[in-house]
Amino acid sequence: MNKKSTVAEDIAKKLESMILDGILELGDKLPAERMLAEKLGVSRPSLREAKQILVSKGLLETTQGGGTYVKRTLSSELSDPLLDMLKNNVNSRYDILEVRCSLDSLAAYSAAQRATEEDKNKIKQAFAVLNEMHGKEGSSNEEAQADALFHLSIVEASHNIVLLHIMRSLFKVLRMSIANNLDKFYANSEIGEPLHNQHYKLMQAVIDGRADDARDAANEHLKFVDQSIHNLDRENERLNRHKLQSSLLGD
Repeated sequence: MNKKSTVAEDIAKKLESMILDGILELGDKLPAERMLAEKLGVSRPSLREAKQILVSKGLLETTQGGGTYVKRTLSSELSDPLLDMLKNNVNSRYDILEVRCSLDSLAAYSAAQRATEEDKNKIKQAFAVLNEMHGKEGSSNEEAQADALFHLSIVEASHNIVLLHIMRSLFKVLRMSIANNLDKFYANSEIGEPLHNQHYKLMQAVIDGRADDARDAANEHLKFVDQSIHNLDRENERLNRHKLQSSLLGD
């Protein structure tokens, strides 16, 4: 094996690590070749060869004139047909929350034990963004995104790569499955205020390194979210029945 091939393979491994660590997410476009080569401290020809290695592995894909992307359909992400089925199945959201209750608790417990100062700063920053969105009129989609990123910052601090990739997929499906409830979910003070307090409690436990408290805070939070979504679904069903009855009666 010649020296150039060895260099390219080393670069390919670095790119793989960036994908595994979440620096490059599924579907992300790779930075411009010159910028990425400078960041990695390698030559552009070697970088091109490394990208081709990952294309042949099915990790990257290139588009004509559009750049190179991390493939969206890696095995760590739910496939699109399954995503559609879960999105359109009302009961799936409860299954997702049930799984999340276990995984979030594990992530919080591990993050409290393993988080670095950089991790803690990222968690604080994510909470600050979420706090800024809290209570803003018409910002339900932005708040949902900030909510997911806050929780993902804790998952990242757990330093469990498999857990991180699983949780990214679960957040995507859950957000799509409750899209019609987002306005009611975040604008309702009976939900929004407790959510805010729970997020703060969770953040503080992780930052303080209180692993048991962090796990319990995550568990308490997800149980509240589950119950809140159940209540909203029941309310929607009641309103739909009322509309149907009014329509049949000609009101």
